[in-house]
Formats: sequence, C-alpha cells, structure tokens
Amino acid sequence: MAVVLRYVDKCGIVKERFVGLVHVSETTSAHLKSSIDALFAELNLSLKQVRGQGYDGASNMRGEFNGLQSLIMRENSSAYYVHCFAHQLQLVLVAIARKHKGVSDFFTKVSILLNVVGGSAKRREMIRDINLKEMSKALGCGQLQTGIGLNQEQSVQRPGDTRWSSHYKSLKSIVDMFSTIMKVLEIMEKDKDWKIIDQASNLRESFQSFDSIFYLHLMLTILGITNTLCLALQRKNQDIVNAINCVRATRCQLDELRREKWEKLIDDVYEFCEKNDIAKLKMEDEYIDPQKRRHKSGITNKHYYQVDCFNDIIDWVLQELDSCFNETSSQLLVCSASFSPRDLFCDFNVDKLLSLAKLYPHDFDSGNLRDLSNELGLYIFDVRNDDRFSNIQTIAELSQKMVETRKHDRYPLVYRLLKLVLVLPVATAIVERIFSGMKIVKTNLRNRIGDQFMSDCLICYVEKEEMMKVTNESVIRRFMKMQECRFDDN
Repeated sequence: MAVVLRYVDKCGIVKERFVGLVHVSETTSAHLKSSIDALFAELNLSLKQVRGQGYDGASNMRGEFNGLQSLIMRENSSAYYVHCFAHQLQLVLVAIARKHKGVSDFFTKVSILLNVVGGSAKRREMIRDINLKEMSKALGCGQLQTGIGLNQEQSVQRPGDTRWSSHYKSLKSIVDMFSTIMKVLEIMEKDKDWKIIDQASNLRESFQSFDSIFYLHLMLTILGITNTLCLALQRKNQDIVNAINCVRATRCQLDELRREKWEKLIDDVYEFCEKNDIAKLKMEDEYIDPQKRRHKSGITNKHYYQVDCFNDIIDWVLQELDSCFNETSSQLLVCSASFSPRDLFCDFNVDKLLSLAKLYPHDFDSGNLRDLSNELGLYIFDVRNDDRFSNIQTIAELSQKMVETRKHDRYPLVYRLLKLVLVLPVATAIVERIFSGMKIVKTNLRNRIGDQFMSDCLICYVEKEEMMKVTNESVIRRFMKMQECRFDDN
C-alpha cells in the first residue's frame, strides 16, 4: 500500500510527499488501519492532525478501503473522505459493474478481442482495408454523406488501467466497427495456426450472441451517460461547483434510464442484432443459464435481463456515485470553491465559507467562527483592491500570494481555512507515478528485493527533486556518525 502525505508548507505551497510503501500481510480494514498507525508512529505523526483522506476507488481492495476510511473517521471526525479527481471515475464504475458475473465475463472478452484484433500491425491494416472498402461501397450506394470531418478513418480503442484510458471509447469503437471486426475474425479463422483459428472462432461465436450484444449496449449506455462527468473531473482547470452539479445531473440521468429507458435499450439491442444477423431472444421465453442448461431457471428472459442485469447494475453504479460524492464531501467541495480567486473572487461567499469552517470543530470553535466572519469581510475587501491578486487563477496560487504579501499573518483564520481546503486530496496524481515507478525500480534483476528496500528505492526515484537537495557531504557525515559494525572474530 503506497502512502502519500499532502500538506501546505511555510511558503504556502501545496506539497505531496511519498513517504513509503507499507507491507500488509492481511487486507482487512483493521489491519490496514494498524499498518498506517505504525507508519505514522515511525514518522512521529498523529492521525488526529489528518484533515482529508482519499483512496484508489478502482482497486480490488475497494471494500477494505471503504472500511479503512470509516475507522479513521471514527478516530478523527475531521478526516473527511474526498474522491480524488485524478483517479479515473470510469475505472471505478467499470470495477463496480464487474461485480455482476455477466459484466465481468463481458469485459474480459472485450479485453481479449481488442488485444487480438488491434494488437498487431497486420490486423490493424486489415481493419483499415475493410473499412475503406465498406465506406466506398456505402458512398457509391448513397448510404453515406460526404463533407469535411465526415467518414474519418477509425480504429479499435484498447482500454488500459491508467487514468487516461477510456472503456467508453473501446465499447463505442466495437459498436461502430462491429461488422469489420467480425470480418477480421473470419479471415483469422483461415490462418494456418490452430491457436489463432480457435481464438478467432471462439471470439466470433461469443460476440455474435444476444448476451454479449446486450451487455455491449447496456455498458455503452451507462458509460455514455457518465462520460461527461468523467471528463469534467479530469480537466486540468476544474470548476468544482460545475463538477458537483454534473454529478447530480448524471445521477438523475441514470435514475431516468432505470425507470423509463428499458424498452429503448432492448429495441436498440434488437435492431443491432437484426443488422448483424444475430439471433434474438424472446423476452417472454424462459431464461436458460448457459452454465446450467439442464436446470430450469424459473424466470423469463425479461426478468433476468431487466431485473437481474439492467436494474442491479444501474443500482450499483448509483450507489458508487453516492459513495464517491456523498453529501458531506459535496458540501466540502462546493463550499471550498468560494475561495476561488478567478474573476476578482466572483465566487466568494461568506456563508459557504463559514459553513465549511463548521465542518472542522477541532480547528474552529465558536469564538473562532465569530472572528472568522469578521476576518472574511476585511479579507475580501483587501484582496479585491490589491493589484497583486488580480491575475491569480487557482486556490493554490492564492495561498502562495497570501504568504508573499504577509496577508496570512493579517488574516490567520482565513489562511487556516484556506490550508484545510488545500490539503483535501481532490487531485492527487502522485500515486499513479509511484506504481509506474515500481515497473522501473523493480526490474527482473531486482525482483526479489525486500519491501523496505523497495520503499526506500521508490522514495529516491519518485522524490527526485528532494533527493537532489541532499549533498554528498551530509550523507558522508551521516555514515560517519553511525555506530560501527564489528564482526566478532570468534
């Protein structure tokens, strides 16, 4: 487990520091908590001083992390959980949907399909040639219109496990190029290698089934609705208020999909099946489990696909959105946006900032809140009339400018609240760099190094800028002060 600390230094600059990898022999929330306690004790830190926590929501330890944040909140009620915008929300939603066995099997097949079809230059060239032939034929028949930006060359999009990947684009490319992909698989079935023949045959049979087409359209619809939100959270210059509003709009759309759009989805699936000569299932027929064909299920196809698949998957996605953006974390983010210095602090709102301060009773008592109200009035008049604050755009820049102009001493309570906003892990990308760094540090030649040595190597690799500040002389002096190790001759 990688642990990163986020804080504001004496210059008002937000810092993120990787403090090490923590070995966990068990993945229960209680054991994770004790491991973090041990690390904090080693670093002479206290969980009582923590004011925010965030985790990788797409991790296979998602459930344990949910338990961990609850344990930390029980010890420190001000350590609020905030969804990290740097973690691709789409990966989280796909991970949640994969709780359903059918969806899990579907995405496994999608990954294999895209690797097989788009994994070699030869097959990519096949796709390109088939696309050109089909496009020329369609243009000749008048089925396609010509114009600038129309009929662009397409390729299959392979998803990855990084924040820049897009399962939505992958599924969209499969729908748009389905007939082309099937033709490539048909060509592969004529190969001389039996492994390639079997792989292509199995994939073609699997994707020319009603089941796969249903999951393809269901997940494409869900990810299409959430795609705008995912992109909004990934923007470099985030508008937090608009992002939270986008969360609410996305939730409403998903709720509407569940209540009113089942018929439209199944009509789209039927239309796609007809277009590609795929056998359709009658919704009123009894559902047959592919793995238990001899056993009667006792339910209709409609019940299985609508209730057990459609409704359940949407419910899980809605629950995950509620978990990532609960009422408290949403209030934190919306209120913190009032500090934004853009357009001469046009979003400034005293009431929202006071509401934000009330969420931190350990930092603001009743007396502090009264003083903070007075300070905020003076502060906003001061900075709006100070030309040095006219061109800053972010809250991080505001913090630095306050220190530069000594206004952090003039308005200590305002600056305290500003620091609390800045330490929230809203956009922490360093963890992604840590696991990328592991691939470099842990090479084949060093694949058996111990956890502590691995952690030390990663700290040196990830925190290069800080390591460059350490002089050779200081390292030499440290070694000289260390107790000598002597071996007994006996």
